[in-house]
Amino acid sequence: MRFLEDLAEIRALGKKKDDAGPLDRGGLLKVYKVFGRHYKKHWKTLTVAYLSLLVAIGLEVLSPWPLKFILDNLILRAPLEGPAAFLNPLFTEQPKLVLLGLALAIIGITVGEAYFSFINKYWVSSAGDRMTADIRERVFSHFNRLSLSFHESASSGNLVYLMTSDVSEMKSILIDFPQDFIQRVVTFVAYVGLMLALDWRLALIACSTMPLVYWFTRYFTAGMKKYMKRARKRAGELASVIVENLTSMAVVQAYGREESERYRLGASNLLNLEAQLRTLRMHQTYSRLSDFLIVLSTAGVLYWGGQFALGGAITVGTLWVFVNYMRAVVGSFEKFTSLFFGLAKSLVAAERLLELVENEMVMQDDPDAIPAPALQGRIEFRNVSFAYKPGHDVLKDLNFVVEPGETVALVGHSGAGKSTLISLLLRFYDPRQGEILIDGVNIRRYTLKSLRQQMTILLQEARLFHQTVHENIAFGKLDATDEEIRTAAKLAEAHDFIEQMPKGYDTMMHEGGENLSGGQRQRLNIARAVVRQTPIVFLDEPTTGLDARTEAQINTAIHRLTRGKTTFIIAHKFSTVANADKILLLEEGQLAHLGSHEQLLHNSPPYRELYELQFGRQKTTAMPEMEAGGDNGRLVPAPLTVN
Repeated sequence: MRFLEDLAEIRALGKKKDDAGPLDRGGLLKVYKVFGRHYKKHWKTLTVAYLSLLVAIGLEVLSPWPLKFILDNLILRAPLEGPAAFLNPLFTEQPKLVLLGLALAIIGITVGEAYFSFINKYWVSSAGDRMTADIRERVFSHFNRLSLSFHESASSGNLVYLMTSDVSEMKSILIDFPQDFIQRVVTFVAYVGLMLALDWRLALIACSTMPLVYWFTRYFTAGMKKYMKRARKRAGELASVIVENLTSMAVVQAYGREESERYRLGASNLLNLEAQLRTLRMHQTYSRLSDFLIVLSTAGVLYWGGQFALGGAITVGTLWVFVNYMRAVVGSFEKFTSLFFGLAKSLVAAERLLELVENEMVMQDDPDAIPAPALQGRIEFRNVSFAYKPGHDVLKDLNFVVEPGETVALVGHSGAGKSTLISLLLRFYDPRQGEILIDGVNIRRYTLKSLRQQMTILLQEARLFHQTVHENIAFGKLDATDEEIRTAAKLAEAHDFIEQMPKGYDTMMHEGGENLSGGQRQRLNIARAVVRQTPIVFLDEPTTGLDARTEAQINTAIHRLTRGKTTFIIAHKFSTVANADKILLLEEGQLAHLGSHEQLLHNSPPYRELYELQFGRQKTTAMPEMEAGGDNGRLVPAPLTVN
């Protein structure tokens, strides 16, 4: 049977040494240590919430007593004893007035409890939502600081799930668990104390099954955390499949793979469903067993309490109070034990967040780093080697110098290390050995922010955000004025088509800029780069996939962007390579040849081979047919693709 198989697996999981048991106290304490600082901002709100909770519990304790007085002292006419004995004449002479007062007391206690419960729930939930928002911003900020090595290996679906569902679970640990724990402990202690004061024999009967409930809790939760981890993992995998499919919809439809993708989603969905159902099945099994034990204790209290009442040992009103207290105690204990099931689920999410915020794959400033001054743009590589994985160098012993204002083209087959070289200059990574200098200073001497503020990268794919045109251009410089935005757009050949849009610069971009053509997106991308006005510019094949006319417009804008700036170009076409001041030919991570186009064409067989692959076998000194392009009617070679 499935149920017996699940029990056997839970028992096996519970015996594993690495299992934390029903409650991973160390993990819980670590969560509070790392995320507990978010309490400080909301301590006033939480203080009001917890004080309201204590008042609500006190009123709940009083709730059965008015009916006890009605039953014992008005209907059965039993005299009041102890400190309340002075009220006996009032009960005897004015029973209707007392009845009215007790009825009003029931209403007052109920209204008061509801009011303070509302205050408690509202303020504690308010603090929880605000703390969750704070944590999400904190995790997102750390997420943005993680190195490209992390992002290249991480699943986008898992990260989205972590930023949404897992962060939301933090409210359960930081707010809901402390609130419920305090409420259950205070309620349990108060009621058990009052039950012992009323009749210690019935109190023992009421609590007789609680050790068994506690044992069941330990037994079932011993393996539940593993189930919950598995369920979270499956949910993340499902999210990854969905995100991957949505971001590749054009490829899916173009290749007619809709049906196979549906099957792939179905398989992941089935695994996720099975993990969720198994967790749910075991939780419900525990709940039914604990309910049965609670019913046994309730039946015992009613039977023996009835016997005591019939024998005159206790009054009917006392039995009423006792039954109410017992229901509250049992309910409190049941919720108290169930509380740890929810905590175990939330801890799984919290551990994923801890793994992220404690991830050290972050490019950090050196301890003695200083803000970079205004850079001139002289760049030097000294014996630079780099590897993504130990023992597999992508760049090997690079040595070259680029003078300020020079344009350098990076040429080579795919995988030669062109993009990696630019990533090192941007300090997405640090060299394994050697050093990179700008204006004679190792770039690690500068803070990351100040270094990158003086660099601009123009990628092959224009990345636009779901914001206005103005905001997309200002992404390059947040404090850019309207005049700077318009000037940048004009230099990027984008102003005219922007003015023709429904709201001009206030037009909202669709996600990814889908309401623009490829050329328009790239020109906005260039405008974003122009507005930065940095001394160093990187171009990563920015004209790939564009038609000749659009490419000519883009080249004009790029020429304006790079004029007088130190520029690195990952060469896609020899039209760009031919105009570069220097060309770096990379082969398997090594600098094979360095020189101008004419020099390499005559002295570098690998470079000449690339050239001939593009233009066909012809006189090597011949240049391709020229076409009009650039600004001021400058001629540039006709665009042809390097394979």
